[in-house]
Amino acid sequence: MQPRVLIGLGAVALGLAGYAIAVMPGPGPAPVRPAAGAAQSPIAGERSVRDDPERSVADALQRVLLPPPEPDLKLPPAAARRAAEESFESMMQTLESLADAGKRVPRARREQIYRNTNDAFAAFSATLDAENSAEDRQALEDANIRMKAMLGELGVRVPKRPPQQPE
Repeated sequence: MQPRVLIGLGAVALGLAGYAIAVMPGPGPAPVRPAAGAAQSPIAGERSVRDDPERSVADALQRVLLPPPEPDLKLPPAAARRAAEESFESMMQTLESLADAGKRVPRARREQIYRNTNDAFAAFSATLDAENSAEDRQALEDANIRMKAMLGELGVRVPKRPPQQPE
């Protein structure tokens, strides 16, 4: 990204943070407990959003500014390995079908193929225990040889320039 864009995004983030701080209500009086027969809000002692519209704006801004919670994406080791193997095998089948077509692959597509293949291989190798298992070491070596052969057949090489990020 260009420095001007980064500076502009930083200024917008600071402005939103300042606005959120300005509209956030300060510490208020202690919550009043309702009488025994009075209706209560869903959360005891809390005022509803209808009582304080500024609070809803501040809450909305706070939710926007904070990153969402990270989902739990961890798979059990066996499932992760199976998924990585399937992903790598799918990528190899894609490369084989492109090679069988016999057409020249455009440069932009070759760069995309390189990134996708490299990512699939990295995910596959991360699930293997090549240091302690001869079977995993052999599977990793076979996958590497297969990947290099298919990329070479298609004329796919390491990109000379970093990929352009879409804006």
